[in-house]
Amino acid sequence: MFYFPLTGLLNGTLAVILGIFVYTRNPTDRRYITYGLFCLSLALWSFCYFFWLTAATEAQALFWARSLLLGAAFIPVTSYHHVVQLIGVSNLFRQWLIRSGYLLSFVLLAIGTTSWVVTSVSPKLSFAYWPNPGPAFHIHVLMFLFFACGSVYELYHASELASGRRRNHLRMLLVTISIAYLGGGTNYLLWYDILIPPFGNVLIAIYIGVFAYALIAYRLMDFNVLIKRSLIYASQLLILLIPCYLLLMATQIIFFGHVSPTFSFFALVLFILVGFFFPKIRFRTEEAFERVLFKKRYDYRSTLLRSSREMISMVDLETVSNALVQTVVKALEVQKASLFLLDDADGTFKLKSSVGLGLDASKGQDISRDEPLVQTLMKRPEALIREELELEKGQMRGGKLARKMRQLQAEITLPLNSKDRLIGILNLGHREGKEMYSQEDVEVLSTLANQTAIAIENARLYENLKQSQSIIRRADRLSSLGMLTAGLAHEIRNPLVAIRTFTQLLPERYQDQEFRELFQSLAMKEVDRICGLVNDLLSFARPSTPNVSAQDINEIVGNIARILQSQAKEKDVKIGLHMAAKLPKIFIDKEQIKQVCMNLILNAIQSIENGGSVEIGTHLYGENGSARFVQIEVRDTGIGIPEKDIENIFNPFFTTKKDGSGLGLSISHQIIKEHGGYMVVESQDGKGTSFFIRLPVSYLPPKVTRPGPQVINEEDPGR
Repeated sequence: MFYFPLTGLLNGTLAVILGIFVYTRNPTDRRYITYGLFCLSLALWSFCYFFWLTAATEAQALFWARSLLLGAAFIPVTSYHHVVQLIGVSNLFRQWLIRSGYLLSFVLLAIGTTSWVVTSVSPKLSFAYWPNPGPAFHIHVLMFLFFACGSVYELYHASELASGRRRNHLRMLLVTISIAYLGGGTNYLLWYDILIPPFGNVLIAIYIGVFAYALIAYRLMDFNVLIKRSLIYASQLLILLIPCYLLLMATQIIFFGHVSPTFSFFALVLFILVGFFFPKIRFRTEEAFERVLFKKRYDYRSTLLRSSREMISMVDLETVSNALVQTVVKALEVQKASLFLLDDADGTFKLKSSVGLGLDASKGQDISRDEPLVQTLMKRPEALIREELELEKGQMRGGKLARKMRQLQAEITLPLNSKDRLIGILNLGHREGKEMYSQEDVEVLSTLANQTAIAIENARLYENLKQSQSIIRRADRLSSLGMLTAGLAHEIRNPLVAIRTFTQLLPERYQDQEFRELFQSLAMKEVDRICGLVNDLLSFARPSTPNVSAQDINEIVGNIARILQSQAKEKDVKIGLHMAAKLPKIFIDKEQIKQVCMNLILNAIQSIENGGSVEIGTHLYGENGSARFVQIEVRDTGIGIPEKDIENIFNPFFTTKKDGSGLGLSISHQIIKEHGGYMVVESQDGKGTSFFIRLPVSYLPPKVTRPGPQVINEEDPGR
């Protein structure tokens, strides 16, 4: 029967491959070392097992039967040693047990080739030469039973103490090793004249595979999935091995008249090794040949694949579009290229970036969704090659597509798809020298197009996010502005009443020079005050483009405090200013920082119920002995913030005010973060709150980069 020697060959081959693979992953780890020792012992026993069962003579069979103990003597102790190391339960008693096991194994190895282990061989069942045990063989069987029970106990005990994921993991190993020991144990039955063949020998392969997976991955796989995969892999291996083995034997019978087990074994091992290593060698050989003989093609492929990975991190739509077109043009030496992106507003594809098309070619080139080219790319998202379409003379649709591509000066058109949705079209003209696009070119370009589609979607999401943030900030600014109008109306009304009173008295006391001088002085002073308040209000309310420049933080804080004086007076709140002299100017967006100061000071005033104070200060703040920040402090004597709410105050829409939006502090926090700074809050419920804004002295505004000048006739109609 060929089944039994094949199980030995399977176990031995698998032990060699997985043993080497696992051990080389981490040759200093004891778990990997002990697994390698177990696989070595198992491989020696399995290959001797194969040669014994395929022996042609009694002398050969006796030699290989006695050689079985070369590996079998160490299988029990190396298995137990590996289990102990794997679950991490080594102690003095277990170490003594393992050392004793290795010592006894070496004793058995020394007498393994004598009659003390195997006395003779004789026919049993279908086996022509089955070994008869000597007195020392019983010691080996006892060792097998002892260490098998020990391994099962260790895994069971560890699984009972473990929990969650590790517990399931250990239980999976427990089931696996139990099955393997039961299967391996069937080899001993015929030695004691129990007429049951070793059908379970093949189950040892499951042990080898599962424990290798446990070491390399060390994560839980669903047991059903594991069994399914194991059966699939085992079936594939048997489907490959059995025909190869039968073909080898049939060939030997035809040409030589007999079967040589040794030749069959080595030939089969060679087939397995070739099948295992061929894929790895193939890819490395292809890469080496491409680097040496086809360097130009290898370089452009590397450039395109590297660019596809880099584009994923780009968040500007203009930059992504230009990067795609320029990268393809440079790498493939394309003369003309264009990129059309979907405009969701009207459903057309609009030219976003191009090279070499000329002014006339790039005007009015919007592609409608109803165009046959677009419809074809939607239904069949793959590259279209104009030359192939022109060869389809009998198909009207192919002719229309070819004409449209000729109009776009495209030799190849690639779709950009995201989530099964066509969002862009990339057109490429002739390559330099009018070289054709190979299938490999098309595959690389398709990969690049797919990666770019993801980058374009990310860039659009980022733009939408920026627009949303701008809208939220504008709403918060208008909300603060609405609160200011009532107070400012009061501030403007008071000086106007004084001016009106003096104006009514002026005709009666016009001849009074002292009165006229007093009137002039008072009127000018009050008018200047009104102008100052109105200018500050307009400066805060007027939308402005982002502008980072060197600013005096004291001036900004002072202006906002002056605007809010009226709000403070209405609530009987005193505002105190404590500005440090000679603060360095720092690079900030003036309007954004004014909005932050407005939010914090206004919140401080509103938190005070029955009179109090708001102290505002600026000074240098140092960390690790160096002044690295300009700090703005806003302290109030208000109601404070409960401790449970402090960690949430910067979250959007979180508020404790009845009429609050919950956006002010969130927006302020984001603005300061964008300036490279941070905010700190300290508060005691019922006693007041302090906010600290820390802006870096060394912050530099980000430089705005523009797309390269090689992109010609770019348009941005959808923005």
